[in-house]
Amino acid sequence: MGPVRFLIFLFSVVLLSGCLSLPKSRLSPPDRNTLVRDQLVIHSDFALAAHHRVFEELTAQRTDLCRRLALSPSDEPIHVYLFQNAERFDDFIRLHYPKFPDRRAFFVETDAQLTIYAQWGDRMSEDLRHETTHGYLHSIVSNIPLWLDEGLAEFYEVPRGRQGLNRPHLTRLLVRLDREHWQPDLPRLEQLRSAADMTQDDYAEAWAWVHFLLQSDPKSLGLLRGYLADLRRDGDTTPISSRMAAFLGDGNSLLTQHLHLASDQQTTHKN
Repeated sequence: MGPVRFLIFLFSVVLLSGCLSLPKSRLSPPDRNTLVRDQLVIHSDFALAAHHRVFEELTAQRTDLCRRLALSPSDEPIHVYLFQNAERFDDFIRLHYPKFPDRRAFFVETDAQLTIYAQWGDRMSEDLRHETTHGYLHSIVSNIPLWLDEGLAEFYEVPRGRQGLNRPHLTRLLVRLDREHWQPDLPRLEQLRSAADMTQDDYAEAWAWVHFLLQSDPKSLGLLRGYLADLRRDGDTTPISSRMAAFLGDGNSLLTQHLHLASDQQTTHKN
């Protein structure tokens, strides 16, 4: 065996030994306990309260999302695997999804199953609200555009009662408007195909467009509902940016006005 082959062989043995040294439970998803709440099939290796407030919120979120978007709910199961600690979660993700970025939760869609992997921790409510939004949407509209998928998840990740107001995103965009004379660009967002290509600014802008469509006026909400209905029926349809130009006018100006109005309402609420 030549030196190069020997080094490759030795490296492979080290990797394999490292994996084999981990307990089997660290390499497979939690499955000791199972709890079913509507679409959600929740798996864990620790005891779960059947009526935990997190799960109550997630089932209510499904109802709100479908009602708000005028979509009929799906009965396709969404499997949620909850890891009790970050170490086990990280081990599992590194083994099975080595190209994933460093995050606390993920949504994975395959032809066979919709799956969420998440840590049970201090920010689990936010993480689960975000990822289950992806699950609910993909169970109904499988080809939803990336920007809209992420924008809705950013809208619904905030606690109920805040009307989807993601304050860090709002602050980020207002600073950009003030200091950089930033202009929204929905057609650019519509071209994005991979979440890996999305920056924090892109996530913030995607949230802003969704908040505008859902919260500004009935015409905007009707435009979004019509778009999703056409997309679900036909698989592909005219982008929202084109529809907005035809039915609402200058979307950039409308969004900018909406962000300032949301900021004023937030200030009034604080006072």
